Amino acid sequence: MLFKIKQIVKSSPIIYFIYYHIGSLALRVLGLFVKTDENLVLFVVYGGQRYDDSPRFVYEYMKKHKKYQKYKLVWAFMEPESINVDIDYKIKIDSLEYYMTALQAKYWITNSSASRGLNFRKKNTINILFQHGMAGIKVIGKDIHVGNKSFGNMFKEEFDCIFIEGKKEKEILVRAWEADEEKLLSIGLPRNDELVNKSVDEIIKLKLQIGIPLDKKVILYAPTYREYNKDIMGTVYLKSPFDYDIWYRNLGNEYVLILTAHYEVAKYMNIPDNREFIVNAFKYPYINDLMLVSDILISDYSSIIFDFAILGRPIISYAYDFEIFCKERGVYDGYESIFSHGIMRNQEDVINHIKTMDYDIECEYTRKKIRDEYISNYGDATEKAVTSIFGE
Repeated sequence: MLFKIKQIVKSSPIIYFIYYHIGSLALRVLGLFVKTDENLVLFVVYGGQRYDDSPRFVYEYMKKHKKYQKYKLVWAFMEPESINVDIDYKIKIDSLEYYMTALQAKYWITNSSASRGLNFRKKNTINILFQHGMAGIKVIGKDIHVGNKSFGNMFKEEFDCIFIEGKKEKEILVRAWEADEEKLLSIGLPRNDELVNKSVDEIIKLKLQIGIPLDKKVILYAPTYREYNKDIMGTVYLKSPFDYDIWYRNLGNEYVLILTAHYEVAKYMNIPDNREFIVNAFKYPYINDLMLVSDILISDYSSIIFDFAILGRPIISYAYDFEIFCKERGVYDGYESIFSHGIMRNQEDVINHIKTMDYDIECEYTRKKIRDEYISNYGDATEKAVTSIFGE
């Protein structure tokens, strides 16, 4: 029920207007009576949906090092009881406890927003954002054309620091987000350190954990969401663009296909059950695991393309709805030139490319033309980020 209410609020500008003004005022008044705790840190990822992404690795780094023991580290989740991870303090997002914690916390660490679409942050609260995707493919912020069916917050979120990994995204963020360039730190994303530092044995262990046969190569399909594809409740859905029988006949003897999607997707349709060729990882909590076990990535307009490039493995753009996506959302100039074979519009071309590619040449292309051209730093971002935030 709560999820449906949130979808209604997010999809209705009028209801959101009321929610924003009443909620912001109430919390600002409450904040006048709440003292800031200098050692309290609030973590929020994907609106409380997961324990993952760069804030997770910042948290684990702080837990590991004794000099950060003085900090109380609190995570907020939609369903705290469902997060089976060793976390000392878990609270329910959008509860009174959540907003009290947010008002008390000296630090907010997030990959999206801790404000819940409201404007109540106290002046002495430090708001830290770790980009959950590199800018440079689908248009964002003020670059989204007028008439787009999504709408933003009533206020511009202010961050004290934004951690990014791209060489070319500063110009986009300064323009599209009106971000202060001095607050953009190109030290890389902590979550991607893991892509560099996992051993072969650890990757094999992950494959067994996920249920992937060790004698098969792995294709990961990870598309972005289409915010304009919503049901009557405002829920974002995604329809699979595959004829799985064709894929199985052509690739089933050699490959396994993993299916996942952007966290905004609530319903992933047309995924067949009981097929050994397919691994349904739609709600799998750790995207890094899926990337680490995969030999090839198929995506479309998702920033996972840049993350996966760190691994130096082949990347395919399957942009089957290119014209529609450009009309409804838009991509930045140069998108098609990112990939070794441009963009592909139909599944037959994708399958043929997989069957005929020179794997080593494609890996070299990814390393030189995507990773090295677009990514500024990777491998040691966690330590750099924690030091930047806490100065210890």
